Amino acid sequence: MTLLAPAEGDGAWHGGCLALAQLARRGLLLPSRLPEVVPRVLHALGYDVRRGAHSVGQHVRDAACYVCWAFARAYDSSVVRPHVLPLARGMLASTGR
Repeated sequence: MTLLAPAEGDGAWHGGCLALAQLARRGLLLPSRLPEVVPRVLHALGYDVRRGAHSVGQHVRDAACYVCWAFARAYDSSVVRPHVLPLARGMLASTGR
């Protein structure tokens, strides 16, 4: 979770998202942690940093989408239900970039 902080670079965000997805897939991310994790995943879904004439962030947004997929596969629908709408909106917004 410390990798998903505003001061961290895109590599940390990418790796942090991949780690969260793997933890969720393997049942090691407890459902009680979702309220803490989901806001950071939402931030990752919108990650976009300007660097000169271009921006960086597609790989972070892709990894955040993988986290959403992992949540859907790992948890019962009743567990993810409170988070589905914000995550779905975040994923839809990230496809338009």
